[in-house]
Formats: sequence, structure tokens, C-alpha cells
Amino acid sequence: MTEFFSQKQIDEIRECFNFYATSGVLKTASQLRCALRSLGYSPTAAKTQEYYRKQNKKTIEFANFLDICKDEQNSPDPLTEIIKALSGLDRNKTRSMPSRELAAILSQVGERMSPEEIKYLLSKVEVNGMVPHQALIEYISK
Repeated sequence: MTEFFSQKQIDEIRECFNFYATSGVLKTASQLRCALRSLGYSPTAAKTQEYYRKQNKKTIEFANFLDICKDEQNSPDPLTEIIKALSGLDRNKTRSMPSRELAAILSQVGERMSPEEIKYLLSKVEVNGMVPHQALIEYISK
């Protein structure tokens, strides 16, 4: 694994693992997701469930966790993926989208957001019923 991570990175990953794996193993997908997110990765709930299914175990040990970190490190940058998605949705090339369209996407696709979460997001980025892509990207990247 040292070909993927420096010794310093492995030490940081081990420290994070030990913080979340109080009994020496990660027992739930939620623990795994929290540990990965604290390392700066952005796994979805579905992705962490998939990692558990791939392991064919009820727990994840450090060596398995290190492999998962390697997979996460090689996965595409979420912000880049969002920018590509916004570009694909921008049929009129206005670099914005109606608030209702964004709300529908956020409430029906992927890890769905609650109406309260959507309302809060729109309160931060909406301008006259539209969501400028740049404002959304800046807000997400904070």
C-alpha cells in the first residue's frame, strides 16, 4: 500500500481509523462513512454500503480500510462531477437553472435532500427564481 500512500498519510489514516474503530474494526457503514469523510473523501451512503458488500464481512479492519481509502482517492472529484452535471443540464447555455428544477432534482435523485435542506440551500443561492451555477458551485465548495 506504500505505493499509493506515504508513511505520513498511512499514519494519518490509521489515526482516523483508530478514532472511529474503538474496538479495532469498523462495524457499520455509518462509521465507515464518517471515517472517510473526516479524511476528506465524499462517499455516499450507497457507496459505503457497497464497500461493505464487497468485503463480505460484518466488520472492516485497517487493511481493508486502507484499500477503501485508495479507492476513494482514485474516485472523481465530486465538485468536478457537479460542474459537469450542471453543464449537461444547461440546455439554453444560460449558466443558471430554475429553482424549481434544482429543487426537483435534489428531492428525487441520488441522496435526496429534505424540503427543509432544499429551502435553506435556495435561500443562499437563488436570484429571482433562478439559481446561477456559479453561486451554487461557490456555496457547495465552501
